[in-house]
Amino acid sequence: MKLIEGAPLVQLNTMGIASESQYLFEIESVSEVSQAIEFAKQKQLPLKVLGGGSNVILADYVSGVVLRYLGTSIDVLSESEEAVTIRVEAGLNWHDFVLRTLDENWFGLENLSYIPGSVGACPVQNIGAYGVEVKDCIQKVEGVFLETGESFCLTNSECEFAYRESIFKHALNNKTLITHVTFTLSKLPDVKVGYAPLNKMAEQNGTPSPKQLSDWVIEVRQSKLPDPAKLPNAGSFFKNPVVSQEQFEGLIERFPEMPNYPAEDGVKLPAGWLIDQLGLKGAAFGPVIVHKQQALVLVNQGGTGLDVLNAANEIKQRVRAEYGVQLEQEPRVFD
Repeated sequence: MKLIEGAPLVQLNTMGIASESQYLFEIESVSEVSQAIEFAKQKQLPLKVLGGGSNVILADYVSGVVLRYLGTSIDVLSESEEAVTIRVEAGLNWHDFVLRTLDENWFGLENLSYIPGSVGACPVQNIGAYGVEVKDCIQKVEGVFLETGESFCLTNSECEFAYRESIFKHALNNKTLITHVTFTLSKLPDVKVGYAPLNKMAEQNGTPSPKQLSDWVIEVRQSKLPDPAKLPNAGSFFKNPVVSQEQFEGLIERFPEMPNYPAEDGVKLPAGWLIDQLGLKGAAFGPVIVHKQQALVLVNQGGTGLDVLNAANEIKQRVRAEYGVQLEQEPRVFD
């Protein structure tokens, strides 16, 4: 357990925003959570949970007590010839966890390789990539209510998962600390290569093993997404919008080359393509630049959180003006 007053957060967010927290409380076990809650109550300050820092836009100064959970254990709860159920602590790095599952021949998360962040953040965002969402493997989510210190355990359905959504971004927004996530993974390979460019790679090289598929995903993501250690960024900044069938038919008539994918409640459009077609790759909005290779990525070159948000809002306005489509950003604002 570590408590720091006036802690710099620049190294704890991948956008590289020079921010400072009033207090930073780092804990490594559930037993220490109550101490952090009691400290915040004594100071009459709010508790704010910071995970891997890959999906947040920080203010210059973050008031209150910033709480980071650093536990990283993995426990096998049950196992059969076909599947395994594991309970994982929230502080474990997500990509390290995915690689560990593949080393153990546990399958289902390979499409989600090389996504930044922590295990605890994965259900909040319901992270997804290349046709797979983490909700498909989550059995339950455990944690603590920040206001009362009481523990909770939510089943998959109780988490209210949707595309890039969960109850933790709505009814329980800023109200919980996730400490464990329980996953059920298959021991039988069932690789999913339906999304480009994985489908083309499979056509050229044959059906991959789960480990090979993970390597392909890493290769693709590395080619498209800059390393935050070199170019500060939050990964894919915008969600892929879902439009109605009626709106899509009007758009595809105007833009017949527009990529599209079926969605439960309409048609999903790639946000990167929408931005790219506006000629915004490499465009600078003050110190914030649209990455020259991936239009979904905003690179921060010394800007503040407000600079990042202003750039994002300008891009949203241009997309809405051209396509009539409203983009939503993925990173949450942390102040």
